[in-house]
Amino acid sequence: MYPSDIHGTGKRYCVRWRDEGRRERRKSFTKKGDADKFAGKITVDLERGHYIDPDAPKKPLREVAQQWLNGAQHRPLTAQGAERQLRLHVYPLLGDRPVGSLKRGDIELWIKDRRKVLADSTVAIIYGRLKAVLTFARHNDMIAKNPCDGVKAPSIRTKDINPLPHEAVAALVAAAPPRYRAMILLAAGSGLRMGELVGLELRDLDLDQGEVHVRQQAIRLDQGEPYIGPPKTDQSYRTVPLAKSVTEALSEHLRRFPPVAVEMVDHTDPRRPQRRKALLVFANSGGKAAVNGGNWSGVWSNTRKRANAALGESDSPVRVPKTATVHDLRHYYASLLIAHRESVKTVQKRLGHAKASVTLDVYTHLFEEIEDTTRDAVQNILGAVSVEY
Repeated sequence: MYPSDIHGTGKRYCVRWRDEGRRERRKSFTKKGDADKFAGKITVDLERGHYIDPDAPKKPLREVAQQWLNGAQHRPLTAQGAERQLRLHVYPLLGDRPVGSLKRGDIELWIKDRRKVLADSTVAIIYGRLKAVLTFARHNDMIAKNPCDGVKAPSIRTKDINPLPHEAVAALVAAAPPRYRAMILLAAGSGLRMGELVGLELRDLDLDQGEVHVRQQAIRLDQGEPYIGPPKTDQSYRTVPLAKSVTEALSEHLRRFPPVAVEMVDHTDPRRPQRRKALLVFANSGGKAAVNGGNWSGVWSNTRKRANAALGESDSPVRVPKTATVHDLRHYYASLLIAHRESVKTVQKRLGHAKASVTLDVYTHLFEEIEDTTRDAVQNILGAVSVEY
């Protein structure tokens, strides 16, 4: 690293050095003092491991974000969501900014702008993506400091889950088209996620033992055909016991609507994807393909409307809310387990949550609503024990 032997006017002094990748770099200066100062800084940064490529901070944020997306270990649906969130809500405001030019104030202004059009919970999620991109930039020596440091993200208030009433669930089952009645009852009686229901194959049902084995799910991205993939988490691989009423409904469903062999790509082993025929328990309304989002949206909407019509007047206390989805049947199943005094660990296992803390975060208020029988439990054991003096 040294001043060059360049003569004449203009930038007469050149600093040359090798970066941490052993690539030769150079930068020219008009004044020798400026060149010496820059050379000293580069030397110290390289020695201390604080070196930042002078060109790296000039990269547009969207370019850095794409690098992060390409390298992140995301599941397909998560990667799709992250890309969409960045494209729609980060790039329009910050995407063309050099990553090194971003300051804490820029991030705070971005949060303020997004809170005008999005719920705080959504802004917090997208902010998490942006922070991850800038953390990636910091760890890869593109910036010296993460501008998100010290920024307070919108707080997320977890809303209490209000499970559907039993009458509403029964009305949904009765109002569904015959092809989907067992599917809705299974959702309410097992807590399976929508993708797990859609990707359920005949081999995953053991009706003699009254069990359903969750080994996979159907995944549909914004583009391309739906495919078979692994469950959401490692803990989502599970066996769920089924009530007699559910197994009977499934038996009748299989008799009336024999499983459909649908050709799909199987990514359950990401190292060896294969195209095969999946023998699906639940098919679309035509009975020849997997249930897809567009098809199901109409089926569910009409089912909900018919269920509410059967429940009575619009001011009836028992309704299926317009915002309800199949996921509400998963909450309903969890509420049944909790009301039956199943432990947190059991509820976690049945739902396939990654951690018991996830179960508690979602359903703490339901556990708290259970009548406290602690006093009676202790009395039953120690009631006959007396203390004499």
